[in-house]
Amino acid sequence: MKQTKHFLVALTLGLTLASCSKDEAISADPASADMNENAVYSRSALPATTEGNITWEIPGLKAQDFSFKYNNLVEPSECGATPFNSVTAYYNNALIEGFISSWDFNRDAIGVILEDYFTINQIAALIGKNTDTFGAEGEYTAYVQNRVRSLEKFWNMSDLISVRGQHTSTLEDLDFIRFIYENFSEATPDQVDYLVGIANHFNTTSDQIPENPFYASDGFATSSGVIVIGDGIVSMLAETGLDPKVVWSGILAHEWGHQIQFQNYGNWEYPVPAFIGTPESTRMTELEADFLTGYYLTHKRGGTYNWKRVEDVLLSFYNIGDCGFESSGHHGTPLQRLEAARQGYILAASQQKAGHISEPQAIHDAFIEKLPSIIGGAL
Repeated sequence: MKQTKHFLVALTLGLTLASCSKDEAISADPASADMNENAVYSRSALPATTEGNITWEIPGLKAQDFSFKYNNLVEPSECGATPFNSVTAYYNNALIEGFISSWDFNRDAIGVILEDYFTINQIAALIGKNTDTFGAEGEYTAYVQNRVRSLEKFWNMSDLISVRGQHTSTLEDLDFIRFIYENFSEATPDQVDYLVGIANHFNTTSDQIPENPFYASDGFATSSGVIVIGDGIVSMLAETGLDPKVVWSGILAHEWGHQIQFQNYGNWEYPVPAFIGTPESTRMTELEADFLTGYYLTHKRGGTYNWKRVEDVLLSFYNIGDCGFESSGHHGTPLQRLEAARQGYILAASQQKAGHISEPQAIHDAFIEKLPSIIGGAL
């Protein structure tokens, strides 16, 4: 369990781009705490996430995260706010206001609504709850399924990857929330009733909870062959002016790039070790996923995007770059991500006439050669 004194500056929000800090953590034993106004135990044994790679308390699952934490650790660089920052700030504020409008000053509600809900929806995606459609109304399901088939054929990876949707509507199911607390926490039956009661109160009194897109803003790939894409990350990127289908394609192709890395882990050589959680390591693997995305989406046997669509894809990666140079989850600056995807496009364009699809090893080698110029210096 964790609780903070000043919840307005303590939100992690899954994909939040705001600088977050924990104030004055308070601990309590869930099994012995009295359920009164002083009890604080809503943060029980739900799996926790960390910046960068997510390590789940579910055996065998490790995820490469697509989320971005914007940290105030900016060194001199061509790096700064993008249109995506404005969109996420709007929904971040709306979520806070929606919480405050319904809050009865119960401290446990902070942990349930502003922390547990994100973990609950991540677990839902990993166990396959409400994951077979894409888009809030399922409107992109056929499109995503077609793109998955294209990726399978292009990378010769048929039936190896499970792509799952994530929806805010999952959090409207109080029975499911109860199931998660019962099976993924140490809460007693009375405590579970209490926590579900908190969820019911906010679900029925706030117009932002759980409708706010932050609650479905995950995008990650696990080493067990799962890709999760939330409606929220797509809708927020689309609000920057991008075609939603381009966003779906870009995120899906990026996470597929991580699956290719997982398949070749231990065989591919990198200038620094991959997936070790350092800023340099995470930036390197994220930029390679961007490079693979640019290659696939613009190849005439892959995504077949024309230049305008390519430009939109590149802008989508520009929008979600970050300036957290010292963060273990650093994905590269906006300009670095833009350049990585562009270099993948250039490689694909050089093969257009022959229609040749390079082996992953050759594409990896091409990325490693370009990496110093992409990041503007040696690792």
